[in-house]
Amino acid sequence: MMQRALQFRKRTIEVCALVILLLFLGVTAGVRSVVQTREMNKWVSHTQEVLAETARVRLYRSRMHNQLWLYRATERSDLPGRYEADRAILVKSIASLGRLTADNQGQHDLIKNISVSIQEQITLLDQAMNEAQTAAQNGRSQNMTTIFPTDVKLPALLDKFESTEHELLKERTSAVEKNARWSLLFIISTGILSVTSLLLSAYHVQREILERARIESGLLRARELMGTQLDQQKTELEHAVEDLHTQIVARKKADEELRQLNAILEERIAERTKELEEKNRELESFNYSVSHDLRAPLRHMDGFSKILEEEYREQLPEEAKQHLNRIRLAASRMSMLVDDLLALSRLGRQPVKCKRVSLDEMLEDVKSAYAEEEKSREIIWKTSPMPAVEADPGLLRQVLTNLISNALKFTRQKSPAIIEVGCREEGNRVTVFVKDNGAGFDPKFADKLFGVFQRLHRQDEFEGTGIGLAIVARIIQKHGGRVWAESAPDRGATFYFTLAMSRSKKVTVEQPIGASA
Repeated sequence: MMQRALQFRKRTIEVCALVILLLFLGVTAGVRSVVQTREMNKWVSHTQEVLAETARVRLYRSRMHNQLWLYRATERSDLPGRYEADRAILVKSIASLGRLTADNQGQHDLIKNISVSIQEQITLLDQAMNEAQTAAQNGRSQNMTTIFPTDVKLPALLDKFESTEHELLKERTSAVEKNARWSLLFIISTGILSVTSLLLSAYHVQREILERARIESGLLRARELMGTQLDQQKTELEHAVEDLHTQIVARKKADEELRQLNAILEERIAERTKELEEKNRELESFNYSVSHDLRAPLRHMDGFSKILEEEYREQLPEEAKQHLNRIRLAASRMSMLVDDLLALSRLGRQPVKCKRVSLDEMLEDVKSAYAEEEKSREIIWKTSPMPAVEADPGLLRQVLTNLISNALKFTRQKSPAIIEVGCREEGNRVTVFVKDNGAGFDPKFADKLFGVFQRLHRQDEFEGTGIGLAIVARIIQKHGGRVWAESAPDRGATFYFTLAMSRSKKVTVEQPIGASA
């Protein structure tokens, strides 16, 4: 009996070892296949992204030609703006292609040639657009027979580039399919071998069970002779087995829940990582565009306009002087817009260094900064003592400055202008508000206020770039708070934001500042 049990144990160990080996090989092959397939899919996606970006280059190059043709044909005022937008997207797409093909020297060199051709064509298109705009402004008729700038080499270069990328896509797709077929074949083979091993093991187990049944029938007769004691031990053993089964089921359920939670967590982490990577790429592209494509042209516009105004002032007619003045004002406004965009982009990378800040002291500093500038106006300030908060001093000053600046701007038509700054405590947080009696806005557009470039008033009514409130929202969000606004047309507006605070009492104080204060 003992010898038979030892032989059965040996066979069971051998079969289990074989099954474990086959499963290990199958899992290893599967993991290896998944890793390889994932890497190959990345390259396939990369190639598809390059082809998509190439299509964008073709599209927006053609759109620029169309915008120029339409403007020369119709002189519609919106076409130069659309032309400039298409031009910016085309330049960005070329830069993106350069970055995407950095791993392929041949394609990268080809993109450099394409970039040079496109830059030359853009220069010619810009010159044609400027001539068309000048003609339209001076009331001259457009010469519709003028041939548009073209580059016969560029389509051939793009066709060659796309052909190479299509070949790469075909090769990489074929490699993915080949790897998938090989992995499937290996997994099927491993599964067949595993099932065969399990069947053989089941056969030996069944045979052993039958033999054991024969032996147990003899033992049963002996058991009947043992009486009540053996029955009691059997009952106890059954209870122990049931308890063990219950524990196993509970453990399996807990393991399954843990696995599901881990899967959900990994999915969320992957989504957040992808979002961060996309935002970082957008930020890098934005910084590059601002540094190289916006600042230099603005400096040239302003500098050469200033030189022309100073050195040829006596020779220029009054209308030309007005045009120069408009050019310099536009360059100045664009420079302000660039600076605001840079400030907004830096907020995403700037760490928040919180410490105890007195809202009262900071509010007085901000009011003092505007006292000299607004001394000719009648302004009534309503303030109340506010508690200290936990915040980054520099960022919080930016929030107060932007909100008070908005209040001063939109109360310019009111006399007196009334600006109220106060707060209310809610648990361990404080809600600060800045209220004015200015122009206000339609409340159905309140959700657009804190977006970039969102303006609810015309530029000739109230100046601004539409970025100040977006900066406020970013700063408050980085502090873990929220910001919102309430208003009605011509009834003023109230802006709210929340911060962590320490308690203090509030007393309302009215302080007139301005011409009649």
